[in-house]
Amino acid sequence: MKTKVQVSRIGIVVKQRNEEAADLAMKLSELLVKRGCQVAFSEESQSDLLQKINGAAFDKKAALIQKSDLVLVLGGDGTYISVARLMKEKSIPVLGVNMGQLGFLTEIKKEEIEEVLVSILDRGECQVSERSFLSVRLERNGKVLDRGIIVNDAVIAKGAIARIISLDLYVDGTWVNKVRADGLIVSTPTGSTAYSLAAGGPIIEPTLGATVIAAICPHSLAFRPLVLPIDAQITLELGELSGAVYLTLDGQDVEELEKGDRVHVQRYDKHRLKLVRSPDRDYFSILREKFSYGARN
Repeated sequence: MKTKVQVSRIGIVVKQRNEEAADLAMKLSELLVKRGCQVAFSEESQSDLLQKINGAAFDKKAALIQKSDLVLVLGGDGTYISVARLMKEKSIPVLGVNMGQLGFLTEIKKEEIEEVLVSILDRGECQVSERSFLSVRLERNGKVLDRGIIVNDAVIAKGAIARIISLDLYVDGTWVNKVRADGLIVSTPTGSTAYSLAAGGPIIEPTLGATVIAAICPHSLAFRPLVLPIDAQITLELGELSGAVYLTLDGQDVEELEKGDRVHVQRYDKHRLKLVRSPDRDYFSILREKFSYGARN
């Protein structure tokens, strides 16, 4: 859908140690300043940009979100997710520019970003795809140890030397099954084309209200991926352990688990991710490019 945006303050997050991304950041900042915009960069890219852009302003990613009308991400899907997961209190449009192969989140190519930016500034609107976050809470002995939001997935998986792990799965307080597998993935629709797909999960159109549960190498072939309503409240309780088991959020935050730990996953109600879409391609064109989706063998 098209969203009205009044853009005067822009935050730019640059993939670290990427010379091409730093050069593009310099070029875009010059364009934006000439158009009367205030520009600030994430402090992680300070060493890459200090000598390229005189007088550049730097701040933490979380602060950029609070102070900006729009965030530009120059990198890949991983860099994009690191920004999106900070939007717990405020959600602003995030425009991802892929510096390599086309991404599912960073779907605008570097060759077209100037034209896209000028169009947004001139028209005061952009094409936005709203995506659901999931909220994840880790409990041990009734106490909350950690919580966060995810863009793609929460994964419970064994360490390198652990045997199959056992998890009790509950949905809305009702026991569903005891899952024995190498691990379990709870995925948003956006994350359905990530780890969940590799584990045999379905492709879900990313704006749908759904949650996907897929097992990693299940011990029983009778367990198949589940697609649940986005409002479902999911609980995973860890059983006997024979080695290290970890909870990973979006491949970025990791916690080691203990027997009896409970992981609760549900929709994040406060707001959704606002992903700025490319004006020239849709979700299915990205599927075709990334996976040769629908192509004949």
